[in-house]
Amino acid sequence: MKIPYDSPQLDLILDALANQRRRYILHLLTLNPSTTSNLGRQTKLSLPAIHKHMRVLESSNLIIRRKLGRTNFVALNPKTLGLAQRWLDQYKTNWGSPDATLSNYIARLKE
Repeated sequence: MKIPYDSPQLDLILDALANQRRRYILHLLTLNPSTTSNLGRQTKLSLPAIHKHMRVLESSNLIIRRKLGRTNFVALNPKTLGLAQRWLDQYKTNWGSPDATLSNYIARLKE
């Protein structure tokens, strides 16, 4: 399935991934699910700051959050990362050295 470059879901994912702290949180979640407070300790972020990042990650569907009592449990949602991977893979055949790509383009123009 081709993923359009203007996909609103892809916008949310890429916006979430644009932040270094959120990428670190996702890295931690690839190792194990966690609680929000534990992620706050590991990242040295305050609870309000970690909750802000959790909201962004949750709205992009990169994480799954479940609340049990007063504790928030968080896990990575690998399906959403797969969407971003599939979008990138669409362009993989066009990747190469900038020289090769430009040379191919010039060759096509001459035809």
